[in-house]
Amino acid sequence: MRSRAGVFWYSLGLTLLLLIPLMAVTLFLLYQRQQQQELRQAAAERGGVQVEQGSQDCWRMLLVVQQEQPAFVLVRADGPARTVTLCALPGELQVSAPAGTTTLADCTLSAGPGRAVQLLQQTLATGETALPPLYYLAATPAGWVDFVGSSSVRFDTASLLGKEARTALGYGEEPVVEVAASGAGAFIERLQSGLDTPGEKAAARAAVWAAFVRQDPELLAAMPEAWRGYSARTLTDLLAQDLAGVEDTLTWLTGQSALTVDYCVAATVRQGGEVALTEAGSQTLYALLQ
Repeated sequence: MRSRAGVFWYSLGLTLLLLIPLMAVTLFLLYQRQQQQELRQAAAERGGVQVEQGSQDCWRMLLVVQQEQPAFVLVRADGPARTVTLCALPGELQVSAPAGTTTLADCTLSAGPGRAVQLLQQTLATGETALPPLYYLAATPAGWVDFVGSSSVRFDTASLLGKEARTALGYGEEPVVEVAASGAGAFIERLQSGLDTPGEKAAARAAVWAAFVRQDPELLAAMPEAWRGYSARTLTDLLAQDLAGVEDTLTWLTGQSALTVDYCVAATVRQGGEVALTEAGSQTLYALLQ
């Protein structure tokens, strides 16, 4: 009996010799972690700094209107800068391709919007640094109307058309008109009929789209959920995680009183039946995609 008792106490002593240091180390690490959390919380309270979800991200997307002649709007939603910038691109825009050149519209019709995005990035790449991801979202005109819903805006046609062109289109006496989402496509085509160059026609689309977002910022936060609801009618390479990130950023931007929504124009020059970016136009798009 004594020998068995001795073995028991001997084994217990060895076990305690092993467990006590491990327990001590575990408690020490837990204490350190708690101290670090308290220090971080205290620093945040002193500095008043709280990083809100979506405020630090920037998303770049090519929005495509799927129709007989596809239309394109490049969007940059920049959380840190509190800006949403739109830049419409002519469908006739030349992009580099393995066999030479093609246009955004032809590439989209033959190989899909994903390939058009790839070629656009290759056209703008300098070879020095890789551009961040450029996602795409494509839908029919009816699909885009459904995304926007029943919104309407007041649009000043004088921002795009001269007096003679406004008069010819019936906007001479009252240049400011109210445009419903359901009629936005027809309105854009009407504006474009009074403009000459592909760049000017593209700018009309960007200006109207920007007006909807500027006058109703809530569209930003609502758009991702609308995309989910109509996912069967869209083409996109946004994964669920990506879309959640876009939603965080757009929701953040919607709540900012300092939000700036604007559009820009990438300068182009006509070359035969196609349109090429000028050096300034390439720099404009490169800045949007950085």
